[in-house]
Amino acid sequence: MSRKKRYIEDLTADQVSALENGFKYGKTHHYRSRCQCILLSYSGKSVPELCEFYQKSHLTIYNWFNRWESEGLSGLEIRSGRGRKRKLDFDNSDHVKLVQQSLRLENRNLKQLQNDLESKLGLELSRSSLRRFLKRLVTDTSDLERA
Repeated sequence: MSRKKRYIEDLTADQVSALENGFKYGKTHHYRSRCQCILLSYSGKSVPELCEFYQKSHLTIYNWFNRWESEGLSGLEIRSGRGRKRKLDFDNSDHVKLVQQSLRLENRNLKQLQNDLESKLGLELSRSSLRRFLKRLVTDTSDLERA
């Protein structure tokens, strides 16, 4: 027994123009593709055709449809919070203070600084992560001192 075919229906002229604008001028490729997918579904393309065109699973296409129906254009954008989280976060004031305190004690040896921070924070840090954090810390604090 087959299921009912799903399409995007009942788009207003404003929604169509907003989707066309998003498809033409959207900032990211993902956003433009999702706008185009909604427009293609509105023009009569089926979900299997869209799956083949975008090389995505039917669940992904259905998720795009659901997000469009519940949130509109903002639902087609990539949400924040994707990817691996930083171990040392510059926005975390405790991390910044702890690194600054440790730098006062051990400012010559990166390995010592790494070991000190690992013991205080209770997590493993790579040298490259620590270097990136220190570079940003030095660059941002020197900008603050100039201002």
